[in-house]
Amino acid sequence: MVDSWHLLLRVGRMCGSSSRVCVEIATPARWCMMHEGFDRDHSFYGQAQRDSGGPGANGLGMGRGHSRGLADEVFASRTDQSGAADWGKRHGWVRPNPTSREADRLERLVKGAPVRVSDDHHVHRPMIGSFKGADAGLFDVALTTSKGPISEWACTITATPPNSPPFRLAPARVWLHNPLRWGRVESGDESFDARWRVLVGDDHRAEQLARDPVVRQSLLSTDDGDEIWTSSGFVVAVRPGGHRPELIEHHLNLLHVICRSLSVL
Repeated sequence: MVDSWHLLLRVGRMCGSSSRVCVEIATPARWCMMHEGFDRDHSFYGQAQRDSGGPGANGLGMGRGHSRGLADEVFASRTDQSGAADWGKRHGWVRPNPTSREADRLERLVKGAPVRVSDDHHVHRPMIGSFKGADAGLFDVALTTSKGPISEWACTITATPPNSPPFRLAPARVWLHNPLRWGRVESGDESFDARWRVLVGDDHRAEQLARDPVVRQSLLSTDDGDEIWTSSGFVVAVRPGGHRPELIEHHLNLLHVICRSLSVL
């Protein structure tokens, strides 16, 4: 270990003052860079090493020499805030006034969401507009931190037809938050019931969603990553992470199918 590290003391211009001493701990790769004509193909600082996932110039495994694997792709954030904003502008959507009635309704949706939220979660980057003739909107549920908001959930909403019953649609593989007031409805389609749960309350008209083949097929064509519920006159779709254009269109088309089924109740 001693032979693998070098302690360097430098005095003068590098530290900005001749009265100060700069202490630098360098890896062998860094030691090579301090000499003219260092060999980039050296085992400590070579392209071959970086290509195979070895340490980069600073000797850090997660530096530029880190080889991305399956876990990096699975947990990578796909949030595209600028893309979502551009999508909204192209479709004529606008940001609501923070003190408006619409903004207050969005905050209530966050508090009633079937996901784990706290008093530090708030609506972030909301936009409202219309989709296929129905009022619609989107926003991120962001956690307020000392470094700024962090988007943890992406929500898309569409106005429900009048007198629509409350319900929830949840993937069977996802842990169910606050399930006590709901009862599960079996659709009779084994492939659907194995992947999705249709949850209804006292108004059993919502059982129509389990019997509607178009709704079932629309849900089966997804990756089972969304949860859908009704609140404050809206049907809402939520997914972990922040918004991006592809997710907005996916949510809106899915909610449109569900609202069309509700309209015939």
